[in-house]
Amino acid sequence: MAISSTTKKKKSGSTPKRTSKPTPRVNSNHKQTGLYTAPRGNVTIAVPAFWSLRQTNDDLEVESPTGKTSVIVTAFQSDGSSKRLDAREYLQHFMETAQTKSKPKLNGNTRQHARARFRDVDGDNWEVLFLSNGKTLLLATCNSSLPSTGKEAKVGVTVLESLKLKRG
Repeated sequence: MAISSTTKKKKSGSTPKRTSKPTPRVNSNHKQTGLYTAPRGNVTIAVPAFWSLRQTNDDLEVESPTGKTSVIVTAFQSDGSSKRLDAREYLQHFMETAQTKSKPKLNGNTRQHARARFRDVDGDNWEVLFLSNGKTLLLATCNSSLPSTGKEAKVGVTVLESLKLKRG
């Protein structure tokens, strides 16, 4: 919150004198979000004001008020083998099976973090994120039927980017 000072002018016409009474300013660009933490405490995600949050046994969904943009997160657990879950492998498999209209844009992928953006055959915008701590793998998708440059779609991507997985 920014604070401004009020000013008083001296009778003699000299420079204004600042008083010590601060006047709070409200920043109209401030976006209010909540932070949801899954019951086990290992996953957190931002939930913007007026967006809905639903959790089922299988996934977590954050949906816009219009219903045209949503972020869905699904968790997968390691089968107990010594092989660690690699986000890049799962992204590659996902992209092989996805029906895309355009070539996906991949963003600096690692074992812990893999991401792609594309449009599907219906023209919807998708952003896909895989997060892994070796034992748990999160698949998060942001889907919007609105233009990717629009405010709602951008908020959806921000929700996707807010997703955190604790180290295993």
